[in-house]
Amino acid sequence: MSNNKKSEYHPLYALSSLGAGGISVAFWKLADATHQTAIVSALEVIFYIIAFALFLINLPLWIKALKNTDKFFGIQLPASQSLNNKPASPVISTGWMALPASFVMLLNASFVILPAQLHFNIEKFAPIGFWFWLFVYITVFILGFQILYNTFAYTTSIKTFHFGLFLHPLAYGLVAIPGVSMADMLQANMATTALILGLTAFVVGGILGFLALIFIFQRFITYGFPEPDVAPTSILLMPSITIYTIFLLKLMHYMSHHGLHIAHIVVSVVVFAAIGTMGATTTLGLIVLYMYFREKIPFGPSWWSFVCPFVALSVLSSMTYQFGGHIKLFIMLSIFAITLVSFIYLYVSGLTIKHLKFLK
Repeated sequence: MSNNKKSEYHPLYALSSLGAGGISVAFWKLADATHQTAIVSALEVIFYIIAFALFLINLPLWIKALKNTDKFFGIQLPASQSLNNKPASPVISTGWMALPASFVMLLNASFVILPAQLHFNIEKFAPIGFWFWLFVYITVFILGFQILYNTFAYTTSIKTFHFGLFLHPLAYGLVAIPGVSMADMLQANMATTALILGLTAFVVGGILGFLALIFIFQRFITYGFPEPDVAPTSILLMPSITIYTIFLLKLMHYMSHHGLHIAHIVVSVVVFAAIGTMGATTTLGLIVLYMYFREKIPFGPSWWSFVCPFVALSVLSSMTYQFGGHIKLFIMLSIFAITLVSFIYLYVSGLTIKHLKFLK
């Protein structure tokens, strides 16, 4: 994507679908933790439709952009006789993960939004959902392997660390959730396969997230904030916290349905630990936002990364209210976060449309 024509579309724009799907789930979870209202129900549907529409819009653009590059998913593979080729931009290479992540978010949203709105049994559609999920699961792992290979096959410095790698644990966590969700809906071998694959994605994503956290800490204390075009991707750690908490809760729910008694205090400790960790990372997110507006950083596709963290804060706050003793502070925090992220989504959408019109 070296010329203007190719740069009109960037794979990180697929985060717009991911964000809309997340907001629809956040409204659903708010209603699930409190009560359903006509306004919340309408907002669930609106953002779900937006997520679906943006996924369909991004899909052909993503494929076209892929065809316009001479690298596999924008990643420079080494020549057979040498490993001295220069890797592709970390923004481009990691950005390709955004579309698979938005696809699996759409699947996750469908599992909760459609039954709530259309009042049908989702279990009847689980076998079909399994094959859609398996397709995106394989895509995430193939693409993730290629990007990791590109990262570690070349000698690099901590200064040029891939901040976009935080999109990896997020994508792996998102793709892990349907595995454990469908394990109770499918029959025999298919259910076992879904559970094993879900656990695999959970472990792989957790390891990558832990490594990325170590690297980003070293990067911050040594060189400060990263370049503006990749800085927002550093706060993708926040939605990963919520995603992995949801996976653990679903896993405990699965185990309790198979004879293992899990005390409510265990669930409470999990959500309180998650919301505490989220509080710490929210500080990082607010600092990044403040730095951007103070320095008047020009708009870029990575700005869509600002949406997901506050979606995650809203969902996790609703979960903490639901499982942590119905403390009103958390439901107020959820409402604040979902209101804020709705305005952020509209703001970044406006900037994106303006930017794309300018390029044309």
